[in-house]
Amino acid sequence: MPETKKGEWHKSIMEQNKINKSKLAFVLLAILLLIAIGYIAIDKWQDYKQLQYIKAYQDGYSAGVYNAVVSLYQQTEKCQATTINVGNATRQVADAACLKAG
Repeated sequence: MPETKKGEWHKSIMEQNKINKSKLAFVLLAILLLIAIGYIAIDKWQDYKQLQYIKAYQDGYSAGVYNAVVSLYQQTEKCQATTINVGNATRQVADAACLKAG
């Protein structure tokens, strides 16, 4: 093989290796980008779901407090004492306006 053809052949292989390395680097970077986007998406989804659970808990708590106050008001509306229980403690509750009037 003449020297010029051998040199051209060697340059051609080197150029192909550079192209293959460039393609490999591009593919690896694309894969890493997809993994990073997937990780971020999963993290944001988990944060969103956690916020939904917290909101549901807070809404339930607020509704429970509201219902307890309304129930207590309704039970004491006609000047009747009512019993409330908190854990092991029990209390009798009456409307203070009824106590003053009575």
